[in-house]
Amino acid sequence: MPEIDTDGAIRAFISDAHSIVAQHGGQVNDASLADIAHRMKEISRWKNLEALADAARERGERLYSEPDGGFQLMLAHFPATTAVHTHGAWGVMAAHQGKEWYRQYVREDDGSAEGEARLKLVREVRIEPGDIGWWYSPPDDIHQQVPDEGGASELIMMSEPPASERLYFDLDHHTYIRDTPAARHYPAR
Repeated sequence: MPEIDTDGAIRAFISDAHSIVAQHGGQVNDASLADIAHRMKEISRWKNLEALADAARERGERLYSEPDGGFQLMLAHFPATTAVHTHGAWGVMAAHQGKEWYRQYVREDDGSAEGEARLKLVREVRIEPGDIGWWYSPPDDIHQQVPDEGGASELIMMSEPPASERLYFDLDHHTYIRDTPAARHYPAR
C-alpha cells in the first residue's frame, strides 16, 4: 500500500472544507456540515493519526491551524465524561477510536441573567469509529461527551481556535460559569 502524503491530504481537506462552505452560499447548515464531516471521515481512519497528533502536540501545534486563526484540525481525546460546555465556534467531528454518547443542548432561557441557564437536551447520539457529527456557532454549540470506559477520540475541525474561556453548565442548578478547559472540562477529576 502506498504511503499517504498526510500534510498534502490535510491541506486538501481544509481547501475542500472552504469550498463546501462557499458552495452552500457561505452558510453553515446541516448540508454543509454533513458534507465536511463525510469528507473528514477518511482522515479519521488513518492508522497513523495518533502519531501525527502526538508529533503536532510536541511542537505545540494542532494537526492543522490556519495562520489567520481560521479552520483548526485536531485529534481530541476524551478519557472521561466532559462537563456540559461550549467552544465558541462551530465544528465537525469524525469518531476515531472508542465509543461515546454525544449530547447536544439548547438554551431555553433568553440568556439575559448572567450565570443562569436552563438547558434542554435536543439530541443524544451514539458515536462509534467512523460516525460523524457537528455543532453550530454560539449559542448553539453547547454539548457534552460521555465516553465508554477506556475513553474515546475524535478528529475535530473547528471554524476557528476554540475559545480559551468557555461556558460550563450545571444542569441541576440551572447555572453556568466562565472558565478555562484546564479548570473545568472534566468535573469528576
